[in-house]
Amino acid sequence: MLSLDTYTLSSALPESFTVSTDQGEDYVDVDVVLEGEVIYTTRLYGDANGICTFYELRQIVEQSMIARNLILASFALTIAHEHGAEEYEDKYIIFSRYKNAQRNTLDFLESHFLMSRAVYVMPRKVFGSVPFFATEQENFAPYLDCVFEKDGELCNYRLENPLYHYNRPYVYYITLYPESIKARVDNEEGEDCGTLRSFTVHAGSRSLTVYVVDEEPCIQFYFRNCYNAIEVMPVFGTTTLKTEISRKEAVSGDVIAFYDKSVSHKWQVKTVPLNQEEARWYNEFLESDYVYMELNNDFNDLRILISDITSEISDSSKDLVHIKFSWRFADNSIWINEDRFPQVFSAPYNDTFK
Repeated sequence: MLSLDTYTLSSALPESFTVSTDQGEDYVDVDVVLEGEVIYTTRLYGDANGICTFYELRQIVEQSMIARNLILASFALTIAHEHGAEEYEDKYIIFSRYKNAQRNTLDFLESHFLMSRAVYVMPRKVFGSVPFFATEQENFAPYLDCVFEKDGELCNYRLENPLYHYNRPYVYYITLYPESIKARVDNEEGEDCGTLRSFTVHAGSRSLTVYVVDEEPCIQFYFRNCYNAIEVMPVFGTTTLKTEISRKEAVSGDVIAFYDKSVSHKWQVKTVPLNQEEARWYNEFLESDYVYMELNNDFNDLRILISDITSEISDSSKDLVHIKFSWRFADNSIWINEDRFPQVFSAPYNDTFK
């Protein structure tokens, strides 16, 4: 029979498990229940010893969680015999593409954010968020340790948050925006504290260091990471728009006309040099099942398709890691963002183009 801890990563789910038939019956009916909904049902017939084998449990659960955008899900099994049924429930599954070498899943979740990185680079004017899983046994106040630079000196400040009582197993997000963090520190200190250089997010035993940079990304995506949680992906590098037009010709006398025209738009991206950790994170982004872009508040979930991926990660100190890929909107459109040229027609008039 299946044996799981109360909290289990989906990557730790077995590919198969066995069930015994009852009182000489030939078969059992198995229901897989996720978030109170039956996602899969099957009838299993026993072998000569009355043993039935259920296959592909991990794939069934993970595909359902991906389709429903679930990070955390309650899990149950119902085994129905002719003379009754037994339930295996009160378990929680946390989505994870990666296997974890730490034996105790709860210890891992209480000491790690639901991200694959411990260090992060964030542009100064980009919103981000940090997801984490907490149970009702945890009570802590998330806080930030901030490093500012002023007049050539580094100063440390701490931003405290109220104590929060986590009353049920749930996935929470801590919203991060460097400009807002600076404004809050300046307000609490009553002066301009300088330039925010980095900050470390603490939530219980979890921590994540974020370095703040002034460079603006050439483009920015959002994607579901290895834990199916939303992450922001600021891409630093160069982009090239390529347009492909295909059409057929028709000839009538001396007149040639085109018909059946199709147009496709694709952006090619080449990143700046990356270290190994950054390159592995890019691979996680490129492997994501869901990538989207936000243009503004009106169009905030434009699905993105990624293709033509070239990713080779070397541990050589001489070779720089560049990742290349292509992307396009799922509807094959070109969207115009009204603030794409913020320096044009400003008041006073400024003819500087980006």
